[in-house]
Amino acid sequence: MGGGGSMAAANQSLNANRKLVGKRKESRFSFVHSSKEKIEYNLPKATPDELKRIQEKFTHENKLRKQKRLVLISLFMLMLITVFVYIML
Repeated sequence: MGGGGSMAAANQSLNANRKLVGKRKESRFSFVHSSKEKIEYNLPKATPDELKRIQEKFTHENKLRKQKRLVLISLFMLMLITVFVYIML
C-alpha cells in the first residue's frame, strides 16, 4: 500500500499546526476591533454655500461622465453595426 510516507507527513503537519493554534494572538494584526469606543473625527466645518458648490461640482462631473459613456457606447455600436453590415454583404 503506497503513500504511507505522505500520510505520515500530513498527520505530522496537522499536529504541529494544532499545537500552534493556542499561541496565536487574535488582536495582534487584526483590523477589526472589539472595543466599543467611538472614534472622534476632526472634520472641517463647511458652510451651506460650500456644500452647494461641492454638490454642483459632483453633478457636473457625473453629467460629463454619462455623456462620455454615451458617446463611447454609440461609437462602439456604430462600429459593430458597420462590421456586421459589411460581413452580410
